[in-house]
Amino acid sequence: MSHDFIIIGAGHNGLACAAYLAKAGAKVLVLERSMRVGGGCHTAEATLPGFKHNICSVVHTHIPTSPVYRDLELERHGVRYVYPEHLRGTIFPDHKSIVMYREPERMAAELGKFSARDARTFTKLVEDYGEFIESTYLPLMYSPPLPPSLQSAELEKSEEGRTLLQWQASTPVQLLDELFEAEEVKVHFLSRLTVLGFAPDQFGQGWICLFRILKAEAPICVGGSQQLAQGLRSVVEAHGGVVQTEMEVKRILLRGNRATGIELKDGTRAEAAKAVVTNVEPKKSFLGMVGEELLPPSFAARVRNYHSRGRSLFVLHLALSEPPQYRAAAHNPPVNVAFSQEMFGGSVEEQVRAYQEIAMGRPPRKEMLQITLPTLFDPSQAPAGKHTAVVWQYAPYGVEPEGPGGWKKLREEYAAHLLDLWRSYAPNMSRDKILAMAIQDPTDTERHNDNFVNGVDVVGDMTPDQMGYFRPFAGWSGYRTPVEGLYMCGGYCHPGGGVHAGAGHNAAAVIVEDFKLKKWWD
Repeated sequence: MSHDFIIIGAGHNGLACAAYLAKAGAKVLVLERSMRVGGGCHTAEATLPGFKHNICSVVHTHIPTSPVYRDLELERHGVRYVYPEHLRGTIFPDHKSIVMYREPERMAAELGKFSARDARTFTKLVEDYGEFIESTYLPLMYSPPLPPSLQSAELEKSEEGRTLLQWQASTPVQLLDELFEAEEVKVHFLSRLTVLGFAPDQFGQGWICLFRILKAEAPICVGGSQQLAQGLRSVVEAHGGVVQTEMEVKRILLRGNRATGIELKDGTRAEAAKAVVTNVEPKKSFLGMVGEELLPPSFAARVRNYHSRGRSLFVLHLALSEPPQYRAAAHNPPVNVAFSQEMFGGSVEEQVRAYQEIAMGRPPRKEMLQITLPTLFDPSQAPAGKHTAVVWQYAPYGVEPEGPGGWKKLREEYAAHLLDLWRSYAPNMSRDKILAMAIQDPTDTERHNDNFVNGVDVVGDMTPDQMGYFRPFAGWSGYRTPVEGLYMCGGYCHPGGGVHAGAGHNAAAVIVEDFKLKKWWD
């Protein structure tokens, strides 16, 4: 059987791209190396039978409101989300806390417990920028990135836009110092950025912090994150597409400077009449599957320089007999039932220092913890009355002086240390309440999904030189490549890592335009 398009990699972006192309009438083949589809959308019984653990992604912030969810009618294909009423709970060492709400009035009231001025500032930010962010956030994600000159020209037209340009150049810490006075408020909002892997003291990311201050959501996929991948696969197959697992692509075949198909590890070849689309991270795609010698030298240099050096995560997957009860709930009961509880110390400086320690290969000894119990909102992910929890701690990929291999010595001790830190906030989490535990250090994260190079779960650092028009490379942010008939659709493309299918959606639009297929969606 001949295929118009071959997509390499059945992560959620690859599946989304394939679904759009299949619905456009194209013959699509998706090839996945592993035994399952989904990439970072992976749910498994990692501890005990019946306890479903989300190995990478837990929350899909943008999927339910995205054009992908609507266009592909994912609910008809078994993808459904639940929405916690209380979004995040930031807990401080003195057991005070801030609970995040989606309603501006409730959020301002929560901030007002720490500073009346900060509550007013937040309300003014909503008034000045809320509508702008609401109207631009999703369109920016679900379209190719604008060149910096065009983006700046639009912002220069208004006072608010000019302020945004200045904030864009600043660090998140600078922005928060300018806006707020209470240290607790700053810690709370800074954590909204650092949980995504953005460094707190990185210039050029201030306005990303503003987006995170004003845009909050925490939808959980019913049945686990794998359900999103299964739903996307269902759409592909419902429209005649073929998805095959345990098919490792070794090489992208070229005729001259045009991609014509692929060769599998076992030597089997498949032709693509129109194009090959890769969802695999750039170094494996271009230096490995294409071959550096067949690429323009300037492009090959950009691929070599694509970096994944940021923070990784040390993860504990827990099967629990009961949910944690936080000391902070004595003063703020909703903190117990927020989507996540986050313990990042009592000052902004502690988050800055943690990132500095990670850059030096030192796992932070102080808490940089985020805890989530999906089963509080979706009981189907554990046996009746029981719970699953995921514990994230910021960590480096390599532990000095041994490097990545250093985790073999440290992992058991570090896991016990993190549990002790957690118990200082939730004392009921004694050893007898933890029925089973699976440890996932940063090297395990890369083994689970080698798109996450160095355990960086956003498929390459989200730094100013690898964002927007520069993701993955300057001049190549439009999902095309210098090889004709070869396209990119992975999380290393705009709008970046995370589960939102933006890159898959955007790549499909470019491909449909190039091959003059029917664009059936708006």
